[in-house]
Amino acid sequence: MTIKVNQTPIRRIPQRRPTVCELLLYAVLPFLLAMAGIMPTTAIVILPFVFPLLYLLFRRFGIYLPLSCIFAYGILSLSVNYDVLTVVYFVTLFFALCGLALSQQTAPYLKRVAIAAVAAVAGMLIGVGIVRLAEGVPIGDIAARFVYSHKSDPVVSVLARAYYDDVKLPVGTVKLAHGAPGYFAAALECFAEYVKDTLSVEFWYYCIHCGFLLAVIGIVIADIVNRRTMSVFDIIEIGDADNTREIRARLNNSTLALGGVRGEVKLSQMKMPRAFLWTMALPVTVAGIIMSFVGDYGMLTATFMHMFVTLPSAFSCFCLLAYFAELFKGKARIAAFVVWGLIGIAAVVFPLALFILSIFGVCDCILNIRFWTEFIRTD
Repeated sequence: MTIKVNQTPIRRIPQRRPTVCELLLYAVLPFLLAMAGIMPTTAIVILPFVFPLLYLLFRRFGIYLPLSCIFAYGILSLSVNYDVLTVVYFVTLFFALCGLALSQQTAPYLKRVAIAAVAAVAGMLIGVGIVRLAEGVPIGDIAARFVYSHKSDPVVSVLARAYYDDVKLPVGTVKLAHGAPGYFAAALECFAEYVKDTLSVEFWYYCIHCGFLLAVIGIVIADIVNRRTMSVFDIIEIGDADNTREIRARLNNSTLALGGVRGEVKLSQMKMPRAFLWTMALPVTVAGIIMSFVGDYGMLTATFMHMFVTLPSAFSCFCLLAYFAELFKGKARIAAFVVWGLIGIAAVVFPLALFILSIFGVCDCILNIRFWTEFIRTD
């Protein structure tokens, strides 16, 4: 039975006042956006914290306030300190937030994840495309030019030195030591060439990777926020025995929000169906094997494998770990969710952790581990 919450008398219930923690989060958001605008090289680390706060604003106040924050960030940053990274991040945030808000208006969880992921990835690709058109040179040349123009940036300086110290130079090329004349210039040139060669062929891979992970962060935060709030614009599924009093009880313990959502999709119950194996995983794997024999299409194969196999199956495993964390009680449950969060952070930072999660995700798709877990628990 589907009920529109605004058909009940709950409009007369006043909105709960924001907690101190919520107000502090709202206060932190402008500083994070300002830091992302002042130092665009740090924005890749800041965006995973900004995006959840923007969704929190959407849930509390509706879509217009977080969109205003995004446009204020983009306009002010580009006016005061124009940077190609700011263009990419500005467009990505806009599309990712719109996609996440739109995804919450659908009930099937696969459709939710697909809408949020496609919007975030499309936003990052469109942002890169805008930069490519504005600069008028290939992506690799833009990246190399960015490194040279930001040589005084601490992040670029540290990355250039670290790469130069670890890289093996061609035979006959002398690697300069720290403090030697021309050391930083050599390190900067070497790093610029590496960035140029990498992004010339792999920018599709990185856009898909970063966009999907940003969407997953948004989906996780949306699940947490939605379950602690309720809006007069929500459309929820309830049983025949439920009634308006249950909705009122939930409202009295939550926030009467303005950003509406449809349905409730529990993160721990999200998983890839077995159809994923023969509709996505198997065709992409076979196509990759064929392309490896046809010619040098390694990067294209890796991109498609990452997009259609690794990322979806890793997300499925992440949801499976959330299911196992819910099985604990008391303080052990808190510790389990802390470990779950740390595993998620490790998957974002380390590619090997993401790959391991994807393997277990494929195993869950084949075996349906939740079913057998419940079977053992009830036996």
